[in-house]
Amino acid sequence: MAVKKTTKKAAKKAAPARTADSPALTKLRKENTQLKKKLEKVSLERNFFERAMSDLNFHNNAHDGVVYTDASNQITYANPYFLTMMGEETNSQLLNKPFPEYMWNNETDVSRLFNDIKANGFVRERELSLYNKHGVPVFAMCSAVASKDDDGNVIGTEIMFCNITGKRKFQAELMEQTALFDALLQSTPDPILLFSSQLTLTRANQAAMDFFGLTERAPLTLEQLLQRKELDAGELARVIGLFTNPRAFDFEIALGDQHFDWHAAPLQSDHGGWVCVLHNITVRKYTQELLQHHATHDALTQIPNRSYFIDHLQRANQLAENNTYRYAVLFIDLDDLKVFNDTFGHMAGDELLYNFARRVETSIRPGDVVARLGGDEFAVFLDGVHQAEDAVHVATRVQEAILQPFQLTKPEQEANITASIGIALSDPSRDAESLLREADQAMYEVKQTGGNNFRLFGQSQA
Repeated sequence: MAVKKTTKKAAKKAAPARTADSPALTKLRKENTQLKKKLEKVSLERNFFERAMSDLNFHNNAHDGVVYTDASNQITYANPYFLTMMGEETNSQLLNKPFPEYMWNNETDVSRLFNDIKANGFVRERELSLYNKHGVPVFAMCSAVASKDDDGNVIGTEIMFCNITGKRKFQAELMEQTALFDALLQSTPDPILLFSSQLTLTRANQAAMDFFGLTERAPLTLEQLLQRKELDAGELARVIGLFTNPRAFDFEIALGDQHFDWHAAPLQSDHGGWVCVLHNITVRKYTQELLQHHATHDALTQIPNRSYFIDHLQRANQLAENNTYRYAVLFIDLDDLKVFNDTFGHMAGDELLYNFARRVETSIRPGDVVARLGGDEFAVFLDGVHQAEDAVHVATRVQEAILQPFQLTKPEQEANITASIGIALSDPSRDAESLLREADQAMYEVKQTGGNNFRLFGQSQA
């Protein structure tokens, strides 16, 4: 062991002393270090390129645009999908070149993209608005990652462009359709209501909000909505009951002083619900009623006409078939109306007929009906008359009212008129027309005896 120690000391003492480097050697050492760094950079770039090439098959079949760039931001690789996105046919149009100027909607996008990649080492899901070679807009979600050397210098980037043009187009179309739907919804004059499957109001157009007095507060149920228009309980229950079956339906409803055709249909959605359109038919309803009134009422006196009266008698006659219900008819004819017209004129005659109808209306009972059959002939339906005395009592009251002077406006003076009245009582064996003829015959008999009286059919005198 002692020998070995002596040997080591001897070897150590034998090592030559290190002398200072000469300037030439120092320069050589520095150049050697720089060459090593360049070699390392080239090696990293080659590794980056080799890694990119190893992914070539994957990228060539990818449905996203994939681009590799070098340290100077020139394109070293672009997959087929990116070429298609850009409207290019071959790689030669892009390789070893910066990104084409036509690509960027905003020139600052490209510089900002690479600055962020260098600063952060990556960019995650940045939406970009691009253009292809033909000027067609392309929307892409861009993600990128940088490859760096040991000193942190970027030696290349891998950038992926996820084409979301179809998605943005769909979103734009959806927004356009939504805007169009909303415009149609708000511009239609018909109230439109959307309900959930629990019949809770989820949306209403402006016409509905105005009609029901809605605000943006808590949603109402269908029941609460209809209660705002003071719908009675029976009708309310009927309407809500219609929504128990999942099918479209229509019904007519009066809400306040308005009439609507209400159309309801199930919503074709996962959440279900109902869409309701209320078409205002108030004008149509009033027009129909007015036309019906004109068809069944006398234009001059505004009382029922002959058609209405006959129909009324026929329905009453059906009730009389059970032998418990009875009614009567008064047939009234003004005496000497022609003489009146010749004396005062036809306008005064029309005024007399109008006022005559008012006199008869005020003389009969509730439930009775007065009608003008034509010219100077009138008839009265007496409801629920079982005895001749009841009909005679009404006829007496009518005659007394007629005998009161009539005040004319043109000429401004009083006029007196009389009438002949025939009375006929219903019988199950006779139809309505026969009964009216019997009353007419009784009236004619009164005329034959001088008028200004009434007579019951089948009797020689009243």
